Amino acid sequence: MYYLEIGVSSKCSIAKASEYSPESIIVQNARIIEGDLNHVILSTVKRDSEQVISVLQNEIRRYESSLYGGNVFIDSYKMGHGMLKAVMAEDVFLLYPIIARNGVENFRLLSRNKSSLDMIVEQVESRNIIENRFSERVSVAEMVTDNLIKNSTPSVYGLTEREMETLKIAINSGYYEWPRKSDLGMISSGNRASKVTTLYHLRNAEKKIMEAIFKRKAY
Repeated sequence: MYYLEIGVSSKCSIAKASEYSPESIIVQNARIIEGDLNHVILSTVKRDSEQVISVLQNEIRRYESSLYGGNVFIDSYKMGHGMLKAVMAEDVFLLYPIIARNGVENFRLLSRNKSSLDMIVEQVESRNIIENRFSERVSVAEMVTDNLIKNSTPSVYGLTEREMETLKIAINSGYYEWPRKSDLGMISSGNRASKVTTLYHLRNAEKKIMEAIFKRKAY
């Protein structure tokens, strides 16, 4: 199998909206309805939702929104800019979530045929700007496992990217093992933050995860 990751800058309202949010906009799923009209489910943090929706409305035909765990989930019908069409025309898996940040949407694709991925790049590049591109040959097992574990979105728990980053450092350094293999000093060094700030992020992350598991609101 061949894996392709590309960052696309386009006129898409999702990419544009991500310029106004310090946190990523996460496309949970999307499909083509007809023509250039797509059905897209995405999420953004509550504090940025009004600005994000305001930008999205340039392309949205209709939408519904709901709040969960400090995030707003938007179920929308919006005009696309060719990416889904290009993917659907080839023997390719589009891996979700799609992450939009700083004006760039990051797509991850998987295919048995390198030529199919090359064709998608060519089609997307004809209508958009490809900011970055990475490809490699992978096994199905390692790609699926990596997608499930490393790229699963924390949005359902309402975690900020800073909280997620701190939590990952804590887990990878053995902070939650018994006996502990690291302490706040080691985590804060890896996180480039003070011990007080590091503990604040860890406590917030733990609180949000527990409240989400037990069906309580994180905010």
